[in-house]
Amino acid sequence: MLEYLGSVEKLTIDDIPKDYHTGSIRKFFVKNQTKLDEGVVEEQKKLQNILCRCLLTGDEEMAAEKSDQLIDLIGLQRFYVESITWVMAETGKMWYNKEIGIAQEHMVTNSMKKIIQMNNHKIESKGLIEGLAVICNPEGDDHNMSNLVLEGLLKIRNYRVTNIGGNWYMGEKMKATNKAIIDFAAHARPDIVFISVTIARYLFNAKIIAKELAKALPDSKIFLGGLGTQGMVDGELQEDIVLADKNTLDTLKVL
Repeated sequence: MLEYLGSVEKLTIDDIPKDYHTGSIRKFFVKNQTKLDEGVVEEQKKLQNILCRCLLTGDEEMAAEKSDQLIDLIGLQRFYVESITWVMAETGKMWYNKEIGIAQEHMVTNSMKKIIQMNNHKIESKGLIEGLAVICNPEGDDHNMSNLVLEGLLKIRNYRVTNIGGNWYMGEKMKATNKAIIDFAAHARPDIVFISVTIARYLFNAKIIAKELAKALPDSKIFLGGLGTQGMVDGELQEDIVLADKNTLDTLKVL
């Protein structure tokens, strides 16, 4: 048994005596270190490329198998934050460059969502529940893959998660949509609320929701984040609303 009483943030495997470089110790550092071993990084890139090809050809069974191999290699958190981000970015580039059509892009997205949901269902709570988290998005912003990823990352941290993200197309009834989101979250009395915005044009509506939730839930932490918030800076939001860090894991560290 190896006992370490300091912070693991800057700890590397080189700080551990070589006699203790067992499989479990190596696995810990692969899953928790900021910087991975070069060999692991190369294997990660290789598997990500294969995963991308499997998704593009509609081979969901092989895609699930390669996803499992990536998770075994780098851990579920890194798979969610690094591998999924890379695969979807590559898919987006191919669509933008007209290498694939929108139907194929949707096929990749839907298959990836299934993989995320399968892994989310496997996450088991250990010990005391840290609290309740509600995840939502503003009307129009139905890119809910990020919500599923966030759901998994919160479950890993022992949060009970209610995900109400989805298609909120209400047209002229936008105020009614906002009220539905706000009323649900206020009634749930969560410890944390995450408002995810993928597309910048829906940011204004997300800010309205955040402002109302901050009033209704003075004891809850309200986070606003996602690709749609790029370009925003700290201090741009009112004091009781937190602008999530572009690095999701950095945001989750402050919970």
